Amino acid sequence: MSIQQKMILPLPRPQYVAVPEALISALAWRAYDVELEGEPIGLVYRADLGNKQPKTFKLRATEPDSSDSLAKFGEALKDSGIKSQVPPDILARAVLNSVVGVRAEKSGKQPATPITPGLALLQNMRGLQGSKNPPDLAEIMETMYRLGGGAESARGSMTAQWLHATATRLELDSLLRALDVAVDGSLLGNERTNAGEDSQDKTVVRLTGSSVLAHTPFSWLSRSWDTLTSRLWVEALPARVWVDWATTILRLGLGMGFLWEAAWYETIARKLLRGEGPAKGQDLVEWLASEVGEVLPWKSSRSMTSVRDVAPVLSWRIHRGDKIRRLLADELRDYPDSENLAQGWERLGSNGELRSDLTVALGSKEKGANNAWEAVKYALLTRDATGPSADYYGLLRSNGRYITVDPGTEWIAVVASLACGTPGQESNVRDVMDSLADLGMQPELNDLVALLERAGLARGSADADQAVIVQSAFSGGTK
Repeated sequence: MSIQQKMILPLPRPQYVAVPEALISALAWRAYDVELEGEPIGLVYRADLGNKQPKTFKLRATEPDSSDSLAKFGEALKDSGIKSQVPPDILARAVLNSVVGVRAEKSGKQPATPITPGLALLQNMRGLQGSKNPPDLAEIMETMYRLGGGAESARGSMTAQWLHATATRLELDSLLRALDVAVDGSLLGNERTNAGEDSQDKTVVRLTGSSVLAHTPFSWLSRSWDTLTSRLWVEALPARVWVDWATTILRLGLGMGFLWEAAWYETIARKLLRGEGPAKGQDLVEWLASEVGEVLPWKSSRSMTSVRDVAPVLSWRIHRGDKIRRLLADELRDYPDSENLAQGWERLGSNGELRSDLTVALGSKEKGANNAWEAVKYALLTRDATGPSADYYGLLRSNGRYITVDPGTEWIAVVASLACGTPGQESNVRDVMDSLADLGMQPELNDLVALLERAGLARGSADADQAVIVQSAFSGGTK
């Protein structure tokens, strides 16, 4: 196994995601095909298009807007089993308004809330990102899932887990099942079909030789996704809440995953420059991963806002990591596959020119915008703080020129509840701290307990420290 396969993480390069719903829609388009006439076509649920169209593709709003199309969808709803005394067009408008998602900042585009496969397919990455060739977001998430050991699960992929969860949801909820039937075909023009296995097979081939990275954001992502997509959690959570929790997991995995990747390359550079290496018999990758440590500084809530500001630290980290990644990739390109990890590591450390370049890269405080930084920032940042599109699932909050760690109440409910394992179960603060440590965060104990108390999840005396009992936010099925 070559050192290049071990050192250079096989993560495709990201772009920022315009709305959280895009994460699940990306998985839906990996799972299904829909024949769209006149490709390339960008889909968005609701948008004020006017006479404006992108130059490189056609943008199409999937929400019916004419009287005829509304009546047709209303009839499809009734045919699928939804009973109503109101005219079809009024029924259609009521249903369509009930599934509107978060408005994309500065764009006027709105997705549908992806509570069924049909609704998830009403927007695609091209339409939401406004780009003819957007990044393959599903491939990025699948890669992170597999790096965290998710490929070892029974169903083998993040997309397959989502399909299993949606099948369970539709089995339990006859109204959503009828809505999905009505949407499928009537709003996109053609019914969806199952996608082939080519994309999954390519992912498996591309990741051949990569290590499973335990106790990292990748392992947290795979563990949390497997937990949430289990039947127990699908039964316990209302449909919209389940989607909110799912997008929270994906946002955290995406944002913290790319932060950890940057810290991984910083760690490699520092270890090479210090002449350090693993102990005899210790795996090189496991040793490096264990040395990465905290990737997102979570300062005490008692500190001043300027002290808690993480924007410069994270921006520097992303840019340094990217520079180091490119330096290592260029250097390792010509290393023979026959060279073992120990030999490759020693060779890297003895390269004077590389050491000089790594020293410069580690000292860089460049903060210019790049795609990875935008992807991380918008994945973790709380979007609208108030109003109908309020975001209660963000980790970071913008305060003027500062960005601080300030989790929403629902955010801590997601993280703490998943640390409990199953609905209705209890854990303790130590378990939640361990979960956050996998993500690369180390909050003060008092701050974490205060967050849990605010969410109504902490039980017991505050002086019990890490033994404070944490109760899952949901305890029973909704069927």
